[in-house]
Amino acid sequence: MMKKIPGYIGVCLLLLAILAGCSETQPSEQPIVKETETANTITVAVDGSTFLPDATKSIKRDFSEGLTLKKALLNSGLVDFTADGKRIQSVGEVSLDSSLSWAVKLNGKDIEQQDWDMELHAKDEVIIYVKAADSGGDGVAYQTTLLKVSGGNIMPTLNRQYAGVYVQECTVRDVLKSSGIVRMSENNKFVVSVENVTPRMNERWVIMVNDKELMENGLDMKLNPRDAVKLELTNAS
Repeated sequence: MMKKIPGYIGVCLLLLAILAGCSETQPSEQPIVKETETANTITVAVDGSTFLPDATKSIKRDFSEGLTLKKALLNSGLVDFTADGKRIQSVGEVSLDSSLSWAVKLNGKDIEQQDWDMELHAKDEVIIYVKAADSGGDGVAYQTTLLKVSGGNIMPTLNRQYAGVYVQECTVRDVLKSSGIVRMSENNKFVVSVENVTPRMNERWVIMVNDKELMENGLDMKLNPRDAVKLELTNAS
């Protein structure tokens, strides 16, 4: 009887092995994940070109039926229109003086102001770019000067930039006066107000060029292309 036990145990082990093999879980097939469909979008881009190369950027926005060009520009978060809604006033924090203007291309074709309400299609590409106000200047590599306005710690919400075509031999005073947002004293030696903001008794507008503060006679300084003039509201020392 004892001699038959090893054979009995072997049969049991064999049965257990067969059962384990039958019950072994087979690896499941992994589902194929398709890439998210990106066709249902439009592109809104800013092309600073030679005027404002640092302003160049591109964003994508969801497309929906009935989306107009103007609505797409507003939805981009980049564009502000004038009060009458007919012209682009600024892109990002950059406005232009009278020598420049914002223009728009749709799929490579220039768009006129009367076409702001035209409907877009999926995959359309909207380009916002800068051009000289003189339409005869196409193809000319213009250079610019930049006027920055900062409210500093006193008015942190005041943060604007104004670009204009560089004029040879122009001075800091020329840029301030041509901007349309700076009011000078009668003798043109001091800044009275910027963006209709007049400093209080303990405040002043500091003038800088390329982040270096100007001395008292600095308004006569001649500028080079791409120089940045900055006005910052600070506490008077």
